[in-house]
Amino acid sequence: MKVPVFFDAERLKYPNTGLYHFCLQLGQAIANRFALTFFTSSDEMSPRVPVYFWNKWWLRPVSGSYIWHATHQDTEYMPTGSGASIVLTIQDLNYLHDGRKSEAKKQRFKAKLQAKINRANYLVFISEYTQRDVKANFELGNTPQKVILNGCNLAEIPADIPFPLIANGCPFLFTIGTIAEKKNFHVLPQLLVGNDRLLIIAGITQQAYYLEKIKQEAQDLGVSDRVIFAGAVSEQDKMALYMHCEAFVFPSLAEGFGLPVVEAMHLGKPVFLSQFTSLPEVGGPEAYYFTLFDGASMRETLTKGLQDYQVNDKKQAIQAWSKQFDWSVAAASYVEVYAKLAERM
Repeated sequence: MKVPVFFDAERLKYPNTGLYHFCLQLGQAIANRFALTFFTSSDEMSPRVPVYFWNKWWLRPVSGSYIWHATHQDTEYMPTGSGASIVLTIQDLNYLHDGRKSEAKKQRFKAKLQAKINRANYLVFISEYTQRDVKANFELGNTPQKVILNGCNLAEIPADIPFPLIANGCPFLFTIGTIAEKKNFHVLPQLLVGNDRLLIIAGITQQAYYLEKIKQEAQDLGVSDRVIFAGAVSEQDKMALYMHCEAFVFPSLAEGFGLPVVEAMHLGKPVFLSQFTSLPEVGGPEAYYFTLFDGASMRETLTKGLQDYQVNDKKQAIQAWSKQFDWSVAAASYVEVYAKLAERM
């Protein structure tokens, strides 16, 4: 492929987020296949074109024709001029479905994204759910489109990972994600009533008021001493938490994909999810689902799910399901998209 390809990895400046891992893992996997130039100021990727503030208004990395991969719908960096063929990956429409946003803000969001869609030469969605959601809310015209599933961020599984010190030898449930209202983490302390488990929540705090809401819920239930906020964790600590948790719990209300679900399933852990947005697609038949968020229903789902996991020895089936989520497969699909665009240039 002689046409240069630029990959927008500007989000690498925000570690411990889903977009950071998407750009890192997918970018590395594609770069293993052919020469790619990254648009980022991070030293994690090379070769690279650094990001400058004026690129929001003027962005032309080379003269002539090239392919520009915009890796998420909220990007503020789109090429100027007519030389670029654009691949636009749409991760989710969470902003549009956020009840806290005014109708005016939602309409501005829609106008900006519609303009990007109109300009794109190829649209990629990270799940069938996201594709359906976008089709229901935007005009896509005749622009070619494709669903390319994300991969799993975890590499080889180490043979022996020590029990995480933070759990102090106790059985625990684990979840990870930005602490924000859409993650619905405040319902999780209900799972600690009537047992001696811990709940470990890892992730950066995006909404401080929501962190307080989770703490208040735990206090009201009398389990605040068993809810642990781990904050941002290293990859090694994250692996230990996945490996030794009794179950991974993820009651999120808004996901374009749900990378932590794939990570947990890659290790063969039982996962308990909400039934919303992309999660049933990612968890599939090997996950367990909260149908309601009241304490009694959630505890019943957890108890029955853990029994099924043990009695039917579900670990291998869960791991087998997770194998479809592979960054090398995703990279090959993106390379095919690039090649199709290059043929037309």
